[in-house]
Amino acid sequence: MTKSVVDEALAYWDRIGGAACTPARAEFDPCHIPRLLPHVVFMGVIDGGQDFRFRVIGDVARSFFFENYTGRLIRDLPHVEPDGPLIENLRLAVRSGRPVRRPVEYVGPQADFKKLDEVVLPLSGPDGLVTHLLTIVELISHRSIEFS
Repeated sequence: MTKSVVDEALAYWDRIGGAACTPARAEFDPCHIPRLLPHVVFMGVIDGGQDFRFRVIGDVARSFFFENYTGRLIRDLPHVEPDGPLIENLRLAVRSGRPVRRPVEYVGPQADFKKLDEVVLPLSGPDGLVTHLLTIVELISHRSIEFS
């Protein structure tokens, strides 16, 4: 049986150092996870988790957004609650330096889909502080068509 993209992402995070501590951003190499790239939402952490900037959005993840958020700050998105579950998960990953696997409800233009699973994986800078978040999102159709 094929691993889910979320389980595969967690295994990759552990391989690059997550089993012992928060892996360094420099250890993350997208070439090692080609199957996951369409599901990636890669964010920069701003002011220790006060905000987040969308850096890279994979094709599958992008298809479920209202628009292309690349380069935008999460606080500028009107449908994201400033202290809602999405922001809470991102900030928890920054504070803890550990994965956060608590999927939030899908909000987007594709009413036929729901979130199946999601994980936020923190990556650290040279000083050990979390500087980036690698989020992997897996969605399914209400008709139970699964994306891979």
